[in-house]
Amino acid sequence: MTELTLTDKVQSPVFEAKPPSTICTCVTWLSPSDIAVGCADGFVAVWNITSTQPTSANPFPYFYKWIHSSYVLSITSAYPAYPHLIATTSMDGETRLSSILQPHTDVTEATRMRMGSPHIVFSPILQSFLSSEENESIRLLVLRRFFTSTSVARLSSAVSALATPSLWHPAIMIGCTSGAVLATNPIRRILSVRVRQWQVTWFTHEWVPREGSSGVSRFLDGFRAEQVALQRNLSADRNKSRHSVTTIFEEGTHVTALAWNPNQSCAGWASAGMGCGLVRVEDVAL
Repeated sequence: MTELTLTDKVQSPVFEAKPPSTICTCVTWLSPSDIAVGCADGFVAVWNITSTQPTSANPFPYFYKWIHSSYVLSITSAYPAYPHLIATTSMDGETRLSSILQPHTDVTEATRMRMGSPHIVFSPILQSFLSSEENESIRLLVLRRFFTSTSVARLSSAVSALATPSLWHPAIMIGCTSGAVLATNPIRRILSVRVRQWQVTWFTHEWVPREGSSGVSRFLDGFRAEQVALQRNLSADRNKSRHSVTTIFEEGTHVTALAWNPNQSCAGWASAGMGCGLVRVEDVAL
């Protein structure tokens, strides 16, 4: 007896919209029915996909405000705790927290960076936002004091992926252009900024091109947790600036996507996607 496979053919999208006179650059969910979109002209648009009639052509967003002076790189909401709060990063180096209820008065900014960050996520357990910094580190922005930041991880190369934090544990996971994936728990730094932070490398990935094939990959794992110094050493930074060396890694080596399993029973499972097309899934809680 053979099993029949049923498929559905989609003729048209359920919801389709375009912001006025610009293009969408990033998107996030505010609720199961509302989406917020960052635009190339610095505006943020919010649509409700259920209240829009299927026959309406290009519905206008119910929220459309100018947030940044330049290209919006990343957007995320404080869902599910505070779905009306959205955090955005822009090409101008600004990181802003805005309320869609009072966008002109309820707004605050974090310390401006020289380069825009393409990564910002919200942790419901930590009640904080996490974003990459220009000096190869991760900063934590507590919701109630967004204007100041705390470093929680230091990396050996640029950040290329940042996993959306889990609803079931406080651990964060960061991917680098060098192929390394690191995890850390920022709670100790929230309680006291004087403590030394621990972080562990899940694995490192290396990829090299090979003629006539899709390339060759190698994984290294079994790393021990280590303490890292998060405070800047000014004398060391001066010496580094005199002899600055930037390593460029193969595009296939980069960690391009990270995710935690959203289910409580499998909250310790994580997946990582590499630039070469490989995806690694593992229970990192063991």
